[in-house]
Amino acid sequence: MKAVVWRGDMTLNLESVEDARIEAPTDVLMRVTSSAICGTDLHIYEGRMGEVNGLVIGHEPLGVVAEVGPAVASIKQRDRIVVPTHICCGFCYNCVRGYSASCLMSNPGSAGAAYGYPGMGTYRGAQTELVRIPFADANCLRLPGEPGDDLEHDFVLLADAFPTGYHATELAQVSTGDSVAIFGAGAIGLLAAYASLLRGASEVFVVDYIPERLAKAGELGASPIDFRLGDPVEQILEQRGRKRKRAGSTWRGEDSMGGVNCGIDAIGFQARDRANPEREKPDQVIHDLARVINPNGRLAIAGVFLPNDAKPVGELAKHGDLAVPWQTLFKKSITIGMGRDNDERYNTQLRDMIIAGRARPGQIVSHRLPLSQAPEAFKKFDTRTDGYIKVVLDPAI
Repeated sequence: MKAVVWRGDMTLNLESVEDARIEAPTDVLMRVTSSAICGTDLHIYEGRMGEVNGLVIGHEPLGVVAEVGPAVASIKQRDRIVVPTHICCGFCYNCVRGYSASCLMSNPGSAGAAYGYPGMGTYRGAQTELVRIPFADANCLRLPGEPGDDLEHDFVLLADAFPTGYHATELAQVSTGDSVAIFGAGAIGLLAAYASLLRGASEVFVVDYIPERLAKAGELGASPIDFRLGDPVEQILEQRGRKRKRAGSTWRGEDSMGGVNCGIDAIGFQARDRANPEREKPDQVIHDLARVINPNGRLAIAGVFLPNDAKPVGELAKHGDLAVPWQTLFKKSITIGMGRDNDERYNTQLRDMIIAGRARPGQIVSHRLPLSQAPEAFKKFDTRTDGYIKVVLDPAI
């Protein structure tokens, strides 16, 4: 079968690899109809996660069941399914408490496993034609319809991007009437904005510098903030201040609450230096969030931070450390939530919102391309050129 394989920094090849096969009675095989490229895949592509020669990349598959292991009870051949990025068993100490991203059985000796991800088990990635799905009854989410229908892009985002964006709003406890600032308008930032609005946020700001991403944030109903035009915190405070001034006596005596109630870091360790977006500045976002968040606000850190960056921009970053403005956060009594998305908490409910027509996350997908074009797609996605926001690969074309 064909698969996208890492062969060095910025080098991917489409290669023939051994077919996926049933390895345990609880496995199924998925024939992939869509496989999305994630921003986390770029960390691997760029070599930031070290030497992984021969790794089949990708962790966001949607498809149809091609073969079923003898111990699988709830999944049948030809079922349309999506599976979460994080592989879970469904019965270990962490899974039964809702922490499926920290499964203790899928990667023995560690907490958590994923497809095509260094350090998270030996599972091959999903940018391929066939994928082995372990613990199928726990991982497979059944879907209606047929491959290629008008929900294809909505459903593939249930593998990772939509649950992760929603997870960010859970971490930040976004609720009715809240104001929200999101740093990063990649897929996770955009879907965190979308989820914030679904949850009843009154105002959502999305900070980035890529025009196409900012335009998409506006299409979703958020207020785009281009940090090339000036300090994004000052832009948000100025917009909020204008509205509050027009409201007359409504918020009299609340001058210190002119920021936002909820903040979300949807970038992680590759945050850009606002003074020069060509450079990375890993602590840029947390300092901006500390300034813009209101007293008693809530922060979500949903962007990825690596324990060992193979190409760090400084000594602190080399070890995954940051200079965090703890005194500001402490003085404001800020609640901080962070960590990986426990996909199983959200994907069934989000699926049902899609089926009911209440959610259409697929509107952020910018390109659908043949699997054979993955190397070029990664290059454009990595450089943020030609409007590459969210890319879906199709093994059948």
